[in-house]
Amino acid sequence: MLPAFGVVFGSGVLLFSAWDHWIAPHQATATAFLRLGLVLFGAIGYLRWGGRMPVAWRCTLVYVTHTAAMILSASLLPNGLVLGLPAITGAMFPLALVEPRLRRVAVMVVPPALLFAALGAAVLPEQVFVSSVLVYAVMLALTVAVAVFQGRLLRRKFMAERALTWSVRHDSLCGVLARGYLLELAGHDLALARRHGRPLAIGMLDIDHFKCVNDTWGHAAGDALLRAVSKACAGALRASDYFGRIGGEEFVCVMPETDEVEALACAERMRMAVAAVRLQTPSALVRCTISVGVAQLEHAHADVDALLAAADEALYRAKSNGRDRVELARRRGAPDGPGRR
Repeated sequence: MLPAFGVVFGSGVLLFSAWDHWIAPHQATATAFLRLGLVLFGAIGYLRWGGRMPVAWRCTLVYVTHTAAMILSASLLPNGLVLGLPAITGAMFPLALVEPRLRRVAVMVVPPALLFAALGAAVLPEQVFVSSVLVYAVMLALTVAVAVFQGRLLRRKFMAERALTWSVRHDSLCGVLARGYLLELAGHDLALARRHGRPLAIGMLDIDHFKCVNDTWGHAAGDALLRAVSKACAGALRASDYFGRIGGEEFVCVMPETDEVEALACAERMRMAVAAVRLQTPSALVRCTISVGVAQLEHAHADVDALLAAADEALYRAKSNGRDRVELARRRGAPDGPGRR
């Protein structure tokens, strides 16, 4: 945006040379060279410096040099500061729209304002000078007000976008990752694991006899239990692991950089953490257990869905073998092995 806006701004400043010629032809040449010199110096800010000059400083350089060109040129003309006051003060308003931070706006607008005041005191009659400074101050206050309003709008927009992003990525009931975002992250981690030959494991877990909780103590108790289980499982994970709900009472834990032994240990920690959960309902103290199926990434797993299918198969065996246990997915071509409790 800065290269395009800066060029337009600079071109406008140079076009005021025609206005100079109309007001005072004998001074037009001097003001034209003055405008051209300051605009060319400020044009450094139009360039992409490869990150060597921050955008805020580039904007400051463009605004200060270009506005100074208008003020200095106007001061050389008869009544130039008064006649040029609308253009000089009007140039402040775009700043309020593109830079809502007051500190940066102040850094940009204060130097030209001081220059205007100093030159005005030197060349303008006292009453005209006071009137011009008051007009400049009012326009400066309006610019600040616009910047404050714009800043509040941008902050509200940012907070609303962040809240929307969070709600899309997280399960509204449990607060853990939602299915879509969980699978998206898992897809990225699976691709990285394949590219660099690193281990990856997925654990799929299901709350045992969850339907009985809903039927016996009601859906409110079931929802509370889902939240309690989510909290317990998330607390048992490492910082690199992530956990989400994929539907109903089923959850998935993705464990990057995790081999088979570590994945089983992580699943066991989740199982034990859930076994310690106690949910107080109006009529009883509810306990629960989970069954967990763990799958280690292999070459046979083409994508996340294939890895989830392997974990789901291990979860089914955990259910069939008595629940409240951890089962490891069978390797392709490997014989059945014993489950883990």
